Amino acid sequence: MSELSQMHDVYHAVADPNRRKLIRLLADAEELPLHELTSQLPIGRTAVSKHLAVLRDADLVVHRKVGRETRYRLNPVPLRQIQDWVSYYEKFWTNKMVALNRLLEEEQHTGKDVSLHFEFKCSIGKVWAAFTNSSTLAKWLYPNDFKPVVGHKFQFRAEPTQWWDGIIDCEVIAVDEPHRLSYTWVSGGENTTVTWTFKQADDGTTHVHLEQTGFQAEQAFHGALYGWQRMANQLEKVLAER
Repeated sequence: MSELSQMHDVYHAVADPNRRKLIRLLADAEELPLHELTSQLPIGRTAVSKHLAVLRDADLVVHRKVGRETRYRLNPVPLRQIQDWVSYYEKFWTNKMVALNRLLEEEQHTGKDVSLHFEFKCSIGKVWAAFTNSSTLAKWLYPNDFKPVVGHKFQFRAEPTQWWDGIIDCEVIAVDEPHRLSYTWVSGGENTTVTWTFKQADDGTTHVHLEQTGFQAEQAFHGALYGWQRMANQLEKVLAER
């Protein structure tokens, strides 16, 4: 048999799901008789025999007589042809997967949301005031003209830099005293939404959760992540002084 014909027979032999099941069964055992193989397939003895004949023609199965019983054993050598053929294209798929992983890693940094949790050892009322009183808010965040009124447009005014004018345009979109506060946050080409939720525990600790959604640029996302953590540390000092 030519190498091409043998390869064709091997591919033909493994193309059928019942024959693949037979190969799997024989791979898990040194040798199995026909009746045992038949008991594990949803087809009859005659059909199993025909499938085994195809596998024998492809040299994937060898058999021997033990008394009146025929026993079958897997010969895995011809399967190497399939492995070699698949390996030839492995570089193609590896390159594709590397490119896909790179793309997914890049996308993880765009459209990402900041989600942070803070705890303060004081009452929820005191924390709420620090978020809604303009002068107190300026002590740990930025100077502002904030009012806790839905629809109120205001600005945070940070110290400008060479790359940023320091202006953050906002609009209050939700006020549920003292549990939830939300406003838009538009600055530096980013249009995001900031949502604070507040909950007081039985021990008097106030849990504050921040969600800032809608980031497009990786730099903006990481800047916000670092900035809010720094500002939360400043807030903790402000609350301790009050």
